[in-house]
Amino acid sequence: MCKKILLSGQAGFRVHYCETHKTIELEIGAMSLRLDEDALELMSESLSESVSKLHALQATKGSFEAFMRQLKNA
Repeated sequence: MCKKILLSGQAGFRVHYCETHKTIELEIGAMSLRLDEDALELMSESLSESVSKLHALQATKGSFEAFMRQLKNA
């Protein structure tokens, strides 16, 4: 039997740790994904990198659009 500990929980998203099996379970809506600790670390690093790159892309796009508006108004 699993001994689960809730690590994080928000509406529609939860992260449990199973001490018995040493696994992490992500619950996203009706979907569930089980990972080992190493896979969780890799996923966390990948998601963090993706969020950073997305923010940089959005900032660059915003700057480019502002530059283009200035050219049109000149």
